[in-house]
Amino acid sequence: MRLELLANLVRWLMLMPVVGLLLGAFYFAWHALGETLVALRQPLETALPALVGAVDLALLAAVFLIFSLGLFELFIRKLDLPLENVLAVDSLADLKAKLGQVIIMILVVKFFEKASAFKPNSALDFLLFAGGVALLAASLWLAKAKE
Repeated sequence: MRLELLANLVRWLMLMPVVGLLLGAFYFAWHALGETLVALRQPLETALPALVGAVDLALLAAVFLIFSLGLFELFIRKLDLPLENVLAVDSLADLKAKLGQVIIMILVVKFFEKASAFKPNSALDFLLFAGGVALLAASLWLAKAKE
């Protein structure tokens, strides 16, 4: 009985990383908004890289939000949210799968960011770029096929 009481109290320690991750989610979301507002005042050629950076920050905010609410659900108590298909976490494996999907999307955005600044010098550069796009498409297909 005493060990169960101790375990029940120790699980509340998880509130510290949950709060820290939520603050991180707000931080990245705030900066994504700021980058978007700055990009909207620029011409299209210069706004596109800034908007891609804003998408990257928004995805990082999503990672922090999913992870913090997932930890809360796993250790503290279940949440009654209307977005249960997105934020509901039943196990650590479920949390890992959700985070993996968002991390793949962050990598897609990073690839797009690098590709927008890509200046090929030879036919081999085009071939390698096409191979990168094909690998990216295959990873997205595999991530979707896993579901």
